[in-house]
Parts: sequence; C-alpha cells; structure tokens
Amino acid sequence: MPGGDFHPWFFVIVAAWVLVCGLGVVLFRKIMYSAVSMVFCFLGVAFAYALLNAPLVAIIQILVYVGAISIVIIFAIMLTEVQHGGYDLFFNRQTAIAAVVALVGAAVLAFVALSSDIGQIGDKSLTPGLRQLSRLIFDRYVFPFELVSLVLVAAMIGAIVLATREKERP
Repeated sequence: MPGGDFHPWFFVIVAAWVLVCGLGVVLFRKIMYSAVSMVFCFLGVAFAYALLNAPLVAIIQILVYVGAISIVIIFAIMLTEVQHGGYDLFFNRQTAIAAVVALVGAAVLAFVALSSDIGQIGDKSLTPGLRQLSRLIFDRYVFPFELVSLVLVAAMIGAIVLATREKERP
C-alpha cells in the first residue's frame, strides 16, 4: 500500500463501520437518526482515506461531506414537519428488482477490479500536495469555486423561503 503502514484489518474494521452506518441510513425509522448515521458513514470514509495515506482527501471528506452536506441535510430535516417514515416508503415491489440490479452491478465491478491492474495505479499516479491544489483552486479555478458557493447559498435561501411559505399557509 502507498505508505507501507496500512494493515488490512484496519480496513476491515473501517469497512464494517461504513457498512453498518450505511444500513442505518436506510433502516432507521426516524429521519434524524438516519442523518446522524450518514454523518458517521462519511466519517468512516474519511478514516478509510486516512488509512490509505491520503490526508488531504480525508480532510476534504470531513470538511465537505461531514461539515457542509450533512449540516445542510440536517437543516433541511429540521425544517420539515415529518420526522419519521414507514418502511413502505423504501421497501415496495421494486425492492426485488433493485436488489438484483445492485448484485449484478457489484459483481461486474468486482470482476473489473479483479481482472484489471488497478492495484498498480498508486505507483503511477501523481498526487498533488496541498500547495499545488490550493494554487489550482484559488488561482486558476477561483471563478468556478466562487460560483459553486453562490449556487449553494442561493439554494439555502430558496429552501428557507419555501419552508416559511409552507408555514404561513392556513
């Protein structure tokens, strides 16, 4: 592995953590519990990146997914009146078809991953450091970066306006 200090058992523990949290996102009846489980799932993915000696990606995972996206989702849940949902919303007649498609997709991905030389990509790839990445974002791509932040702010303002209009209706 990239840093030499990676142990497969650590990955098994983190993978089990992510799997259990991912199941919690789907199986909890209360939406807030699902959101908290999603936060822990994102943290598990960040731990996996840290195990692979990709600290920059792990920090970005924590900042973007755990920090920003999870907070926006929790904020949206708090603005809605429905705080729990039944299993009939998730498990219906399409469940069997979706399970078959998911298993076939997982089998195809496993076959492609095992039959290719994807394990040697780390030796050939160029991993930019924090300095190079920050120069790219804040020098070359500063306009798209700011544009995305503006779109996110507009989406949050729109969600607040829609939520207050719903409450004002008799």
